[in-house]
Amino acid sequence: MHSGKQRQQNISHSQDWSWPLWPILPLYPYGQRRTLRKEIVKDTIWTFDQLQGIFYVTVPIRMTVVRMIGGGLFVYAPIAPTRECVRLVNELVEKYGEVRYIILPTISGLEHKVYVGPFARKFPTAEVFVTPNQWSFPLNLPLSWLGLPRNRTYLLPVNR
Repeated sequence: MHSGKQRQQNISHSQDWSWPLWPILPLYPYGQRRTLRKEIVKDTIWTFDQLQGIFYVTVPIRMTVVRMIGGGLFVYAPIAPTRECVRLVNELVEKYGEVRYIILPTISGLEHKVYVGPFARKFPTAEVFVTPNQWSFPLNLPLSWLGLPRNRTYLLPVNR
């Protein structure tokens, strides 16, 4: 039998891991995404992992956060901004400064593409950079129509 405290913890975890927009990309674990943060280089680089999958195959999806020399944080390949994920990032913000840049590095990775807009809205002072031609098929819609913040979303240069 669960104690009241344990039941409250389960409810709290459920709310912290909740991702209500999961139907956009209906992959396991659907509406519940636990975030694991790991420090890779002391006081400099962290990874944030969430599981996702289909049928009986689950793999981690990873976001990387880097502390910038001039202060602030650089976020590479955002993941679902659950309460837990945002709280873990904000713990770094308190220590190292605001999220300054959010980078979406690919046009093919739906697993990051669907999260960049919601993630950017959680960090409203961050500039957002995306690769060109996001969601360009069948129509090349304006990025603001796709949930990316207007006036602070920019295209990364194309290497030729």
